[in-house]
Amino acid sequence: MDSRQIQTKLGERVRVLRKARGWSQEELAGRALLHPTYIGSIERGERNVSLINLAKLAAAFDVSLAVLLSFPEDNGHPQEEPGEKKIRELIAGNDLLAIAFFQTFCRQCETLKQFRTLQAMVPRRGTPEDPV
Repeated sequence: MDSRQIQTKLGERVRVLRKARGWSQEELAGRALLHPTYIGSIERGERNVSLINLAKLAAAFDVSLAVLLSFPEDNGHPQEEPGEKKIRELIAGNDLLAIAFFQTFCRQCETLKQFRTLQAMVPRRGTPEDPV
């Protein structure tokens, strides 16, 4: 695989992950602290993305770098994360209880992520910034 093919596959992967979450390019850019036109150029396979920006994208998607870089297979079907197919089947089955659970669960995950982000900004007791 040459560098252009790798860039194209990364762009496809970013687009798949973004659309699976229902995000616009602008929303992904905001979450990853990148410019929206940069996201577009990644998705079009025009960018050789740095490791730092790959890490920002992975953090925005709340996935590991390994998951971010698990490119769609050559048959055109994206690789699914473990359990993703079962979750999709539950939701596609119009099970209202399952849908309500996942909606609540996803909201809670986002809340927890925001809490951890804020928590990381506050100095802990006993640290040089806030001695005991």
